[in-house]
Amino acid sequence: MDATMLEQVLGSIHNWFVRDTLSVGECAITNGTLPASVPIPDGVWYRIQGSYLNDGMHLKGSEDEGLADETFSGTITTHVIPRPLLAVVQEICDWQQAQGATANGPYQSESFGGYSYTLRGNSSSSGTNPPSTGWRAVFAGRLSQWRKLG
Repeated sequence: MDATMLEQVLGSIHNWFVRDTLSVGECAITNGTLPASVPIPDGVWYRIQGSYLNDGMHLKGSEDEGLADETFSGTITTHVIPRPLLAVVQEICDWQQAQGATANGPYQSESFGGYSYTLRGNSSSSGTNPPSTGWRAVFAGRLSQWRKLG
């Protein structure tokens, strides 16, 4: 699972599923691990904020936890993310890998031979922005059950 995509999805639905907030003040990450004073069980998603090198979502105990050694002052929160949502995020990752580059392009259709193209229609009142066809639009219906307002 791509932790960056998970963070984008949680931000997009305005729902972080925060369980505990661990205000750590000063925290020292050594040898790629959190200090013992920050008790997070393996398999739990957590988010670091206030770090220069480690901001973002991480999965405790995973091979790609990816923590860089540093001392920072910030906050670590644990998150209880529903498994069905994690499955949708994995589908989004797979979709992005297969479709992301073309889905975010400006063209609705292209032809070759006598070359022609059609740009996507405008969705804004100013007529300058094409409608989104990225993962947010494609998966909006599936993500709506977890969306919080604001």
